Amino acid sequence: MRKHEICLNCGEEYIPKRRGVQKYCSNSCRSSSWQLKQNKPQKETSLKPVNEPAVVEEETKETSSKKQGMTWAGVGENFAGNVSYDMMKSMFTSEENKPASRKDIGELKNLILGGRYLPVNNVPKDKNGRLAFYDVNTGNVVFLKA
Repeated sequence: MRKHEICLNCGEEYIPKRRGVQKYCSNSCRSSSWQLKQNKPQKETSLKPVNEPAVVEEETKETSSKKQGMTWAGVGENFAGNVSYDMMKSMFTSEENKPASRKDIGELKNLILGGRYLPVNNVPKDKNGRLAFYDVNTGNVVFLKA
Protein backbone atom coordinates (compact mmCIF):
# COMPACT_ATOMS: atom_id res chain seq x y z
CA MET A 1 0.00 0.00 0.00
CA ARG A 2 1.31 3.42 -0.98
CA LYS A 3 1.64 6.22 1.50
CA HIS A 4 -0.26 9.45 0.84
CA GLU A 5 1.65 12.72 1.26
CA ILE A 6 0.37 16.30 1.68
CA CYS A 7 1.53 18.96 -0.80
CA LEU A 8 3.49 21.74 0.91
CA ASN A 9 1.99 24.36 -1.42
CA CYS A 10 -1.70 23.61 -1.88
CA GLY A 11 -2.28 21.16 0.98
CA GLU A 12 -3.88 18.41 -1.11
CA GLU A 13 -3.09 14.71 -0.68
CA TYR A 14 -1.15 12.96 -3.40
CA ILE A 15 0.71 9.71 -3.96
CA PRO A 16 4.42 10.48 -4.53
CA LYS A 17 6.03 9.06 -7.64
CA ARG A 18 9.55 9.48 -6.21
CA ARG A 19 10.20 8.04 -2.77
CA GLY A 20 11.11 10.53 -0.05
CA VAL A 21 12.12 13.45 -2.28
CA GLN A 22 8.82 14.66 -3.70
CA LYS A 23 7.32 17.49 -1.59
CA TYR A 24 4.73 18.86 -4.02
CA CYS A 25 1.87 17.26 -5.88
CA SER A 26 2.84 18.73 -9.27
CA ASN A 27 5.42 20.85 -11.05
CA SER A 28 3.09 23.85 -11.00
CA CYS A 29 2.85 23.69 -7.18
CA ARG A 30 6.63 23.35 -6.95
CA SER A 31 7.26 26.39 -9.18
CA SER A 32 4.59 28.55 -7.47
CA SER A 33 6.14 27.72 -4.09
CA TRP A 34 9.56 28.77 -5.37
CA GLN A 35 8.11 32.05 -6.72
CA LEU A 36 6.56 32.79 -3.32
CA LYS A 37 9.95 32.22 -1.68
CA GLN A 38 11.56 34.64 -4.14
CA ASN A 39 8.90 37.33 -3.42
CA LYS A 40 7.94 37.46 -7.08
CA PRO A 41 4.35 38.06 -8.12
CA GLN A 42 2.59 34.80 -8.73
CA LYS A 43 0.82 34.22 -12.03
CA GLU A 44 -2.90 33.54 -12.11
CA THR A 45 -3.57 30.03 -10.87
CA SER A 46 -6.67 28.07 -10.01
CA LEU A 47 -5.62 28.12 -6.34
CA LYS A 48 -6.81 31.73 -5.78
CA PRO A 49 -10.34 32.24 -4.59
CA VAL A 50 -12.69 33.39 -7.31
CA ASN A 51 -14.26 36.19 -5.23
CA GLU A 52 -10.94 37.89 -4.38
CA PRO A 53 -10.79 41.41 -5.87
CA ALA A 54 -7.97 42.20 -8.27
CA VAL A 55 -5.41 44.67 -6.96
CA VAL A 56 -4.84 47.58 -9.34
CA GLU A 57 -1.37 49.10 -9.11
CA GLU A 58 -1.42 52.88 -8.95
CA GLU A 59 0.76 54.80 -11.38
CA THR A 60 3.73 56.45 -9.70
CA LYS A 61 5.74 59.46 -10.82
CA GLU A 62 8.56 57.17 -12.01
CA THR A 63 6.35 55.18 -14.34
CA SER A 64 4.51 58.25 -15.63
CA SER A 65 7.77 60.08 -16.43
CA LYS A 66 9.07 57.07 -18.31
CA LYS A 67 5.96 57.02 -20.48
CA GLN A 68 6.24 60.65 -21.53
CA GLY A 69 7.81 61.44 -24.86
CA MET A 70 9.45 64.61 -26.06
CA THR A 71 8.05 67.83 -24.60
CA TRP A 72 8.48 71.51 -25.51
CA ALA A 73 10.11 72.12 -22.14
CA GLY A 74 12.71 69.48 -22.91
CA VAL A 75 13.35 70.96 -26.35
CA GLY A 76 13.82 74.43 -24.83
CA GLU A 77 16.22 73.12 -22.17
CA ASN A 78 18.22 71.28 -24.81
CA PHE A 79 18.44 74.40 -26.99
CA ALA A 80 19.51 76.61 -24.07
CA GLY A 81 22.16 74.08 -23.04
CA ASN A 82 23.61 73.86 -26.55
CA VAL A 83 23.73 77.65 -26.96
CA SER A 84 25.43 78.16 -23.60
CA TYR A 85 27.96 75.40 -24.38
CA ASP A 86 28.83 76.96 -27.76
CA MET A 87 29.24 80.41 -26.19
CA MET A 88 31.55 79.10 -23.45
CA LYS A 89 33.57 77.10 -25.98
CA SER A 90 34.09 80.13 -28.22
CA MET A 91 35.02 82.33 -25.24
CA PHE A 92 37.66 80.00 -23.81
CA THR A 93 39.20 78.66 -27.05
CA SER A 94 42.18 80.64 -28.35
CA GLU A 95 42.34 81.74 -32.01
CA GLU A 96 45.15 79.26 -32.77
CA ASN A 97 43.02 76.33 -31.60
CA LYS A 98 39.78 77.26 -33.36
CA PRO A 99 38.92 75.33 -36.53
CA ALA A 100 39.52 77.00 -39.89
CA SER A 101 36.53 78.71 -41.46
CA ARG A 102 35.69 78.96 -45.16
CA LYS A 103 37.13 82.46 -45.17
CA ASP A 104 40.46 81.22 -43.77
CA ILE A 105 40.67 78.44 -46.34
CA GLY A 106 39.79 80.86 -49.15
CA GLU A 107 42.56 83.25 -48.05
CA LEU A 108 45.08 80.38 -48.04
CA LYS A 109 43.94 79.28 -51.47
CA ASN A 110 44.30 82.82 -52.88
CA LEU A 111 47.71 83.15 -51.25
CA ILE A 112 49.00 79.91 -52.77
CA LEU A 113 47.38 80.11 -56.21
CA GLY A 114 47.17 83.87 -56.65
CA GLY A 115 50.79 85.00 -56.39
CA ARG A 116 54.19 83.95 -57.64
CA TYR A 117 56.00 85.02 -54.47
CA LEU A 118 55.16 83.74 -50.99
CA PRO A 119 56.61 85.52 -47.92
CA VAL A 120 59.19 83.63 -45.83
CA ASN A 121 58.77 84.74 -42.23
CA ASN A 122 61.63 82.85 -40.56
CA VAL A 123 64.43 84.45 -42.66
CA PRO A 124 65.69 87.88 -41.50
CA LYS A 125 66.02 90.90 -43.83
CA ASP A 126 69.22 91.15 -45.83
CA LYS A 127 71.76 93.99 -45.41
CA ASN A 128 69.82 96.18 -47.87
CA GLY A 129 66.54 95.77 -45.89
CA ARG A 130 64.81 93.51 -48.41
CA LEU A 131 62.40 90.76 -47.29
CA ALA A 132 62.74 87.08 -48.21
CA PHE A 133 60.15 85.54 -50.57
CA TYR A 134 59.76 82.06 -52.03
CA ASP A 135 59.44 82.05 -55.83
CA VAL A 136 56.81 79.43 -56.73
CA ASN A 137 57.92 79.14 -60.38
CA THR A 138 61.66 78.64 -59.78
CA GLY A 139 61.58 77.14 -56.27
CA ASN A 140 64.22 79.60 -54.95
CA VAL A 141 64.26 82.12 -52.13
CA VAL A 142 64.63 85.70 -53.44
CA PHE A 143 64.95 89.02 -51.62
CA LEU A 144 62.59 91.77 -52.79
CA LYS A 145 61.60 95.22 -51.59
CA ALA A 146 58.14 95.16 -50.11
